[in-house]
Amino acid sequence: MGGVKNTLSFASAGANLFICFGSLRQLYHITLLVETIDFHGGISLALLIFGIGSVVSVLLSAKVIDTHLRGLIVSMLACGVLAMSLLVFLGGINGLSHLAFFLWGLAFGPLVTMYQTAVSKQVTDAKAVATSVQSSVFNLSIMVATWLGGLILVHLPHIGVLGIGYLSIICFLPALVIAFLAKRTLTK
Repeated sequence: MGGVKNTLSFASAGANLFICFGSLRQLYHITLLVETIDFHGGISLALLIFGIGSVVSVLLSAKVIDTHLRGLIVSMLACGVLAMSLLVFLGGINGLSHLAFFLWGLAFGPLVTMYQTAVSKQVTDAKAVATSVQSSVFNLSIMVATWLGGLILVHLPHIGVLGIGYLSIICFLPALVIAFLAKRTLTK
C-alpha cells in the first residue's frame, strides 16, 4: 500500500504545483477583468470583496454541509452563474459588479469541502484515496480551465477577458443541472 500512498502523494504534489501556477494566472485574469469593466475601487477592493464572500460561504457551509449538501452545492453553483452573468453582461455598473465579486467569493469558498464531502459520502472504504483523487482532479480542472482562459485571451482578443466569463457560465450551467438532478446521490 505504501507505493499507492507515495504515488498519490506525488500526484497530489504535482497537482498543487499546477494550482499555484493557475492561481497566479487567475490573478492576471481578475486584474484584466477589473480593468475591462472599470471596477470602482480597483483590484484591491475586488479581491477584498471576493475574500469576504469566500469567508462568509465557508462559515455558512460549515453549519449546513452535513445536512444540506445538495442544496449547498446547487446554491454555490447558482451564485457562480449569477456572479459571472453580472460581470459579463452588467459588469460596468457600480454596485452590481461589487455584488458579483461577493457572489463569486460565495461560490468559490466551500468548493473543495463540498466536493470532498460528496465523495466521502459515496465511499465506505479507502476514503483517503477517494478524496485524494478528487482533490487531484479538482486541481487538474483548475489548471485546464486556466489554460483555456489563456487561450481565449491569446487567440480571441476581440472577446478578451469577458470570454473567460462566458466559458465560466458555460461550465457552471451543466454542473448546476447535474447537482440539481443528483438528489439521491447528494442526499445520502
